[in-house]
Amino acid sequence: MHIERDTHYAKVLLEGLGDQTMNGSNLTGVHFLMTYSCSAECEHCFVWCSPRRGGRITVQQIDAFLDELAQAPQVKTLCGEGGEPFLFLRELMHLVREGTTRGYQVSALTNAFWAVSDDAARRTLGRLRDGGLVSLGISTDCWHARSVPPERVDRALRICEEMGIKSSKMVTELREVMFRGHAAARLTACASETMPWRELAQCGKETLAEPGRVHCDRYGGLHLCQGLRIADPAGGLARAIHGYEPSHHPVVRLLTEGGPRRLAEEAIEHGFVPRDSYAGGCHLCYEARKFLRSCWPELLGPDEMYGGHA
Repeated sequence: MHIERDTHYAKVLLEGLGDQTMNGSNLTGVHFLMTYSCSAECEHCFVWCSPRRGGRITVQQIDAFLDELAQAPQVKTLCGEGGEPFLFLRELMHLVREGTTRGYQVSALTNAFWAVSDDAARRTLGRLRDGGLVSLGISTDCWHARSVPPERVDRALRICEEMGIKSSKMVTELREVMFRGHAAARLTACASETMPWRELAQCGKETLAEPGRVHCDRYGGLHLCQGLRIADPAGGLARAIHGYEPSHHPVVRLLTEGGPRRLAEEAIEHGFVPRDSYAGGCHLCYEARKFLRSCWPELLGPDEMYGGHA
C-alpha cells in the first residue's frame, strides 16, 4: 500500500519559521534522548529501546544543541535520558558538565543497572555530582525488575542520599501505562478498560500547543511527544523552537482540533481501519501516527519510536 506523502504542510512548516518564540514562551526544559539503546527491554516502555539498538548522541552534537539553546533563554533545565543514558557515561558526563557550566539545572534518568556495588555506585555518582548533576530519577517496577535487581535501585538511592544528590524512585503501575510504542504492541490486552475510538477526542498527556518541554535525539530530531517531531531534523534546534506554530504543523493541528479521534479520521482517509476500541488516547494516536508515517516522515520518526529495525 502506498500513501502519498504530503509535502505541502512540510513546506509551509519549514518556510514559515520566523523569529517568534514558542507560543507563550512556555518551554523551560529540554530532555536529551542520549540513546535508544537500553540494558532492559520493558513491555511498558513507550519507546522501542533494547540492548540490540546501537548509537548514541555525540559530544559534538551536545555542544551544537547547547549552542542553539542559547537562543532560547526561557529554557532553564536539561535532562539526560534514553534509552539508558548511563550506557554512555562519557556523553552523559559531558552534558552534565557543559550544561551546568552554561547555567542549566541538569538531571538524569536511569534504571540503575550500573549500581552493582557500593564502590561502583559511588564512583559513578561521584563523577556526576562533581560535574553538577542536581537530581536523578531511578525507574523501577515489575517490568524493570526482570532486568535490574531491585537492590541496585535501593543502593543507588542510598548513595545519592549520602552524596547529597536529590533522587526519586519512579514506579509505573499498569493503570499508569501510556499505551504507545512498545506498550501499544505488548500490553494493551492487559488494559483495565477500553474506549470506542470515536470517544477519544482529547490529548490528555501533552500540551502540544504550548509545550513546557521537548526532547532532542541523536538524529537531531526535536520531539513534542516521543515520535512526534516539531520539524525535520535538518531545520535546526533553535529554528524549530522559535518557529514552532501549532496551526502550521499538520499532526499537531489535527490533535488540537479533535485529539486522537481527529488524527484517526485523517488516517482513515488514507486507508487506516481503526479497531472498535482502544486502551486510551495514546493507543489510538500511536496507531494512527504509525500508519501516517509515509505521509509526514520528517515529522513522525525515527524508527525507534515505531518499532523499526533493532
